[in-house]
Amino acid sequence: MLGWLIGGMLVVCLSTGASAAENGERQDRSQKEPAAAPDSKKKTEHEGKPAEAPAPKPPSDEKSQKTEPPPQKQEPKPDETGKKPVTSMPLTIKLAMMADPVLFPFEIEVEMDGPKAVLSGAVSSEDEKARAGEVARKVEGVESAVNKLSVSPGLRASLMKRQDEAIAQLVKERLNRSETLKAVGFDVKSESGVVTLSGKTRFQVIALEAAEAARHVPGVRAVNTAAVQLTAER
Repeated sequence: MLGWLIGGMLVVCLSTGASAAENGERQDRSQKEPAAAPDSKKKTEHEGKPAEAPAPKPPSDEKSQKTEPPPQKQEPKPDETGKKPVTSMPLTIKLAMMADPVLFPFEIEVEMDGPKAVLSGAVSSEDEKARAGEVARKVEGVESAVNKLSVSPGLRASLMKRQDEAIAQLVKERLNRSETLKAVGFDVKSESGVVTLSGKTRFQVIALEAAEAARHVPGVRAVNTAAVQLTAER
Protein backbone atom coordinates (compact mmCIF):
# COMPACT_ATOMS: atom_id res chain seq x y z
CA MET A 1 0.00 0.00 0.00
CA LEU A 2 2.69 2.39 1.04
CA GLY A 3 4.70 1.47 -2.05
CA TRP A 4 1.78 2.39 -4.28
CA LEU A 5 1.46 5.77 -2.66
CA ILE A 6 5.11 6.54 -3.11
CA GLY A 7 5.01 5.37 -6.73
CA GLY A 8 1.95 7.50 -7.46
CA MET A 9 3.56 10.56 -5.95
CA LEU A 10 6.65 10.03 -8.08
CA VAL A 11 4.53 9.79 -11.22
CA VAL A 12 2.68 13.02 -10.34
CA CYS A 13 5.97 14.82 -9.65
CA LEU A 14 7.48 13.63 -12.89
CA SER A 15 4.46 14.65 -14.95
CA THR A 16 4.30 18.01 -13.21
CA GLY A 17 8.01 18.58 -13.88
CA ALA A 18 7.60 17.59 -17.50
CA SER A 19 4.69 19.99 -17.93
CA ALA A 20 6.64 22.79 -16.28
CA ALA A 21 9.64 22.09 -18.45
CA GLU A 22 7.46 22.08 -21.58
CA ASN A 23 5.81 25.37 -20.57
CA GLY A 24 9.20 26.94 -19.89
CA GLU A 25 10.47 25.79 -23.26
CA ARG A 26 7.40 27.33 -25.00
CA GLN A 27 7.91 30.62 -23.17
CA ASP A 28 11.53 30.71 -24.19
CA ARG A 29 10.58 30.04 -27.85
CA SER A 30 7.86 32.73 -27.88
CA GLN A 31 10.27 35.27 -26.44
CA LYS A 32 12.90 34.54 -29.09
CA GLU A 33 10.53 34.77 -32.12
CA PRO A 34 9.38 38.47 -31.66
CA ALA A 35 13.01 39.56 -31.32
CA ALA A 36 13.84 38.08 -34.73
CA ALA A 37 10.99 39.96 -36.55
CA PRO A 38 12.57 43.44 -36.56
CA ASP A 39 15.72 42.04 -38.15
CA SER A 40 13.78 40.47 -41.01
CA LYS A 41 11.74 43.66 -41.51
CA LYS A 42 14.91 45.74 -41.51
CA LYS A 43 16.44 43.35 -44.02
CA THR A 44 13.38 43.65 -46.27
CA GLU A 45 13.46 47.45 -46.19
CA HIS A 46 17.19 47.45 -46.95
CA GLU A 47 16.67 45.17 -49.95
CA GLY A 48 13.84 47.41 -51.32
CA LYS A 49 15.99 50.56 -51.48
CA PRO A 50 18.05 51.16 -54.69
CA ALA A 51 21.76 50.92 -54.32
CA GLU A 52 23.38 54.31 -53.92
CA ALA A 53 26.12 55.28 -56.39
CA PRO A 54 29.56 55.53 -54.85
CA ALA A 55 30.62 59.08 -54.09
CA PRO A 56 33.22 60.48 -56.54
CA LYS A 57 36.72 60.36 -55.32
CA PRO A 58 38.28 63.75 -54.65
CA PRO A 59 41.15 64.62 -57.01
CA SER A 60 44.48 63.63 -55.73
CA ASP A 61 46.90 66.29 -54.61
CA GLU A 62 49.32 65.30 -57.35
CA LYS A 63 46.83 66.11 -60.17
CA SER A 64 45.53 69.28 -58.54
CA GLN A 65 49.04 70.62 -58.17
CA LYS A 66 49.82 70.18 -61.90
CA THR A 67 49.71 73.45 -63.89
CA GLU A 68 49.61 73.90 -67.66
CA PRO A 69 52.84 75.22 -69.24
CA PRO A 70 52.72 78.86 -70.43
CA PRO A 71 51.97 79.27 -74.17
CA GLN A 72 55.11 79.51 -76.25
CA LYS A 73 55.61 82.45 -78.59
CA GLN A 74 55.33 81.29 -82.19
CA GLU A 75 58.06 82.43 -84.53
CA PRO A 76 56.91 83.85 -87.90
CA LYS A 77 57.07 81.35 -90.74
CA PRO A 78 59.37 82.01 -93.71
CA ASP A 79 56.46 82.42 -96.12
CA GLU A 80 54.84 85.01 -93.80
CA THR A 81 57.99 87.16 -93.69
CA GLY A 82 58.32 86.81 -97.45
CA LYS A 83 55.02 88.60 -97.97
CA LYS A 84 56.48 91.93 -96.86
CA PRO A 85 57.26 94.38 -99.69
CA VAL A 86 60.90 94.42 -100.77
CA THR A 87 62.11 97.95 -101.52
CA SER A 88 65.36 99.90 -101.66
CA MET A 89 66.20 103.59 -101.74
CA PRO A 90 68.18 103.47 -105.03
CA LEU A 91 65.25 101.85 -106.83
CA THR A 92 62.85 104.41 -105.42
CA ILE A 93 65.03 107.27 -106.71
CA LYS A 94 65.45 105.68 -110.15
CA LEU A 95 61.70 105.26 -110.48
CA ALA A 96 61.30 108.94 -109.62
CA MET A 97 63.79 109.82 -112.40
CA MET A 98 61.85 107.74 -114.93
CA ALA A 99 58.62 109.48 -113.95
CA ASP A 100 60.13 112.80 -115.08
CA PRO A 101 59.61 113.34 -118.86
CA VAL A 102 62.83 115.40 -119.16
CA LEU A 103 65.04 112.79 -117.45
CA PHE A 104 63.28 109.73 -118.83
CA PRO A 105 65.61 109.17 -121.85
CA PHE A 106 68.81 109.13 -119.75
CA GLU A 107 70.48 106.23 -117.94
CA ILE A 108 71.09 107.61 -114.44
CA GLU A 109 72.63 105.31 -111.82
CA VAL A 110 71.93 105.77 -108.10
CA GLU A 111 73.89 104.58 -105.06
CA MET A 112 73.38 105.37 -101.39
CA ASP A 113 76.04 106.60 -98.97
CA GLY A 114 74.02 106.57 -95.77
CA PRO A 115 71.26 109.17 -96.24
CA LYS A 116 73.09 110.69 -99.26
CA ALA A 117 72.15 109.76 -102.83
CA VAL A 118 75.08 109.51 -105.24
CA LEU A 119 74.09 110.09 -108.90
CA SER A 120 76.23 108.98 -111.85
CA GLY A 121 75.73 108.80 -115.61
CA ALA A 122 75.26 111.45 -118.28
CA VAL A 123 72.71 114.03 -119.39
CA SER A 124 72.71 116.49 -122.27
CA SER A 125 72.61 119.81 -120.36
CA GLU A 126 73.37 121.49 -117.04
CA ASP A 127 69.66 122.08 -116.49
CA GLU A 128 69.00 118.35 -116.76
CA LYS A 129 71.82 117.65 -114.29
CA ALA A 130 70.37 120.08 -111.75
CA ARG A 131 66.91 118.65 -112.29
CA ALA A 132 68.16 115.13 -111.50
CA GLY A 133 69.63 116.29 -108.18
CA GLU A 134 66.38 118.02 -107.28
CA VAL A 135 64.30 114.92 -108.03
CA ALA A 136 66.58 112.77 -105.86
CA ARG A 137 66.40 115.15 -102.88
CA LYS A 138 62.59 115.12 -102.95
CA VAL A 139 62.50 111.38 -102.26
CA GLU A 140 61.59 110.67 -98.63
CA GLY A 141 64.61 109.54 -96.62
CA VAL A 142 67.19 111.34 -98.78
CA GLU A 143 68.97 114.14 -96.94
CA SER A 144 71.25 115.27 -99.77
CA ALA A 145 72.41 114.33 -103.27
CA VAL A 146 75.97 114.04 -104.56
CA ASN A 147 75.62 114.86 -108.25
CA LYS A 148 78.31 113.17 -110.37
CA LEU A 149 76.39 113.36 -113.65
CA SER A 150 78.41 114.38 -116.69
CA VAL A 151 77.03 116.69 -119.39
CA SER A 152 77.17 115.57 -123.04
CA PRO A 153 75.40 118.08 -125.35
CA GLY A 154 74.87 115.57 -128.19
CA LEU A 155 73.55 112.84 -125.92
CA ARG A 156 69.86 113.61 -126.31
CA ALA A 157 70.08 113.60 -130.12
CA SER A 158 71.96 110.30 -130.01
CA LEU A 159 69.35 108.78 -127.71
CA MET A 160 66.52 110.02 -129.91
CA LYS A 161 68.19 108.48 -132.97
CA ARG A 162 68.40 105.10 -131.28
CA GLN A 163 64.81 105.46 -130.15
CA ASP A 164 63.67 106.28 -133.70
CA GLU A 165 65.51 103.25 -135.04
CA ALA A 166 63.71 101.05 -132.51
CA ILE A 167 60.33 102.60 -133.37
CA ALA A 168 60.86 102.04 -137.11
CA GLN A 169 61.74 98.40 -136.50
CA LEU A 170 58.62 97.86 -134.38
CA VAL A 171 56.40 99.47 -137.05
CA LYS A 172 57.83 97.18 -139.75
CA GLU A 173 57.12 94.13 -137.59
CA ARG A 174 53.59 95.37 -137.03
CA LEU A 175 52.95 95.87 -140.77
CA ASN A 176 54.29 92.40 -141.59
CA ARG A 177 51.56 90.80 -139.45
CA SER A 178 49.12 91.59 -142.27
CA GLU A 179 49.62 89.71 -145.53
CA THR A 180 48.13 92.64 -147.47
CA LEU A 181 50.45 95.23 -145.95
CA LYS A 182 53.42 92.88 -146.17
CA ALA A 183 52.80 92.48 -149.92
CA VAL A 184 53.03 96.27 -150.43
CA GLY A 185 56.45 96.45 -148.73
CA PHE A 186 56.22 99.88 -147.10
CA ASP A 187 59.43 101.72 -146.28
CA VAL A 188 59.38 103.02 -142.67
CA LYS A 189 61.34 105.87 -141.10
CA SER A 190 60.96 107.66 -137.75
CA GLU A 191 62.20 111.06 -136.63
CA SER A 192 61.49 112.16 -133.05
CA GLY A 193 58.60 109.70 -132.96
CA VAL A 194 57.03 110.88 -136.25
CA VAL A 195 56.76 107.87 -138.59
CA THR A 196 56.91 108.32 -142.37
CA LEU A 197 55.56 105.57 -144.65
CA SER A 198 56.47 105.32 -148.33
CA GLY A 199 55.56 102.83 -151.03
CA LYS A 200 53.11 102.14 -153.87
CA THR A 201 49.56 100.82 -153.74
CA ARG A 202 46.43 101.03 -155.84
CA PHE A 203 44.06 101.35 -152.88
CA GLN A 204 44.09 104.31 -150.55
CA VAL A 205 42.44 102.20 -147.84
CA ILE A 206 45.63 100.16 -147.64
CA ALA A 207 47.57 103.34 -146.79
CA LEU A 208 45.04 104.03 -144.02
CA GLU A 209 45.34 100.49 -142.71
CA ALA A 210 49.14 100.87 -142.54
CA ALA A 211 48.86 104.19 -140.68
CA GLU A 212 46.47 102.67 -138.13
CA ALA A 213 48.82 99.75 -137.55
CA ALA A 214 51.76 102.11 -136.97
CA ARG A 215 49.74 104.26 -134.57
CA HIS A 216 49.51 101.41 -132.03
CA VAL A 217 53.31 101.12 -131.68
CA PRO A 218 54.65 102.68 -128.43
CA GLY A 219 56.63 105.89 -129.00
CA VAL A 220 54.89 106.83 -132.24
CA ARG A 221 53.67 110.43 -132.08
CA ALA A 222 52.31 110.75 -135.64
CA VAL A 223 52.17 108.87 -138.98
CA ASN A 224 52.85 110.61 -142.32
CA THR A 225 51.62 108.80 -145.48
CA ALA A 226 52.29 111.62 -147.96
CA ALA A 227 55.05 109.57 -149.55
CA VAL A 228 52.68 106.67 -150.35
CA GLN A 229 51.98 106.67 -154.12
CA LEU A 230 48.55 105.59 -155.39
CA THR A 231 49.14 103.95 -158.76
CA ALA A 232 46.75 102.61 -161.43
CA GLU A 233 46.82 98.95 -162.36
CA ARG A 234 48.53 98.20 -165.66
